[in-house]
Amino acid sequence: MAIFEIYADEAWTHGGEPLNRYWCFFGGILGLESALDRLNTDLGKIKASHQATGEVKWTNVKASNLQCCKDMVDCVAQQIREGHIRYRQMFLDRQFVRIAPNGEVEADGLTVQFKLFYQFLKHAFGLKYLPVAPHGEKHRILVRLDDHSSLKHKNGLRSFVENLPNYWGRHDLSIEVTFVNSTRNNRLQICDLMMGAAGSHGNKAEKRRKPGQRGMTPKQKIKAELAKHIYDQLRQLNLEMCGSTAFNWFETKSLCGDFRNVYAYSIRMWKFKPARYQIDEGWTNAYLDSQGRYLGPRILPEITRSSDDGETTW
Repeated sequence: MAIFEIYADEAWTHGGEPLNRYWCFFGGILGLESALDRLNTDLGKIKASHQATGEVKWTNVKASNLQCCKDMVDCVAQQIREGHIRYRQMFLDRQFVRIAPNGEVEADGLTVQFKLFYQFLKHAFGLKYLPVAPHGEKHRILVRLDDHSSLKHKNGLRSFVENLPNYWGRHDLSIEVTFVNSTRNNRLQICDLMMGAAGSHGNKAEKRRKPGQRGMTPKQKIKAELAKHIYDQLRQLNLEMCGSTAFNWFETKSLCGDFRNVYAYSIRMWKFKPARYQIDEGWTNAYLDSQGRYLGPRILPEITRSSDDGETTW
């Protein structure tokens, strides 16, 4: 029996002001339990070598831990390169304005967030395409998520995710969901770091200026440097594994006509689109201001999305 683990977290899920184009990021790593344990140990050694105490995450990036963060990212990239782990990222783009079905009761933001988390866990890792376990055995999949205060939402998510093997007709799979504290978990912290970098880069955080500010602040410079480092690592991995320089952090990676690649690919970005939507061109780069801020709507006609990528939408 093989034991797999997934460590997954969310970032940029809250609205706030100003709104960001790219938001509701979900990121996670998948591998055998032994590989994820080894990754945790290696990340811990890196933090110890830099005397980095406490939680290493995007909001805590600063000059004193920048090199530690880069080394942690390099460690993850190398273990992806060696085939030990896989990385997945899902996010929303505000240019796709969802059209709700008639009669739908609008859910609160936290409920929507957990529904999206379910879609991420259901589709992004391609678990239903795992190799079939030997006769009479089961693959165990241990899903580790950052803890949350809402017991209701945690229990709902756990119930849906743990029922996925029945939904897929994969009786050789068993899924168990637990919630852990990210402050003491290096694997969740690296997910936060990579998602934070993606959201910061995509939303042009380094270009934003407060009144009277000229040029980037020291913190903006440091975060822009780390975001570029992470992007360069992902782009290099894509080149090595797919033979292509056409890597885009903010577009869905093609499955090349084979749904099994949802599991097979070592890294994959997924822009989650509504089933019915309108395009608001006001959120595209052509109409955002120089700091990446929204200036107003430019709504185009409704589009009904096809299901040609084999993935469920909302």
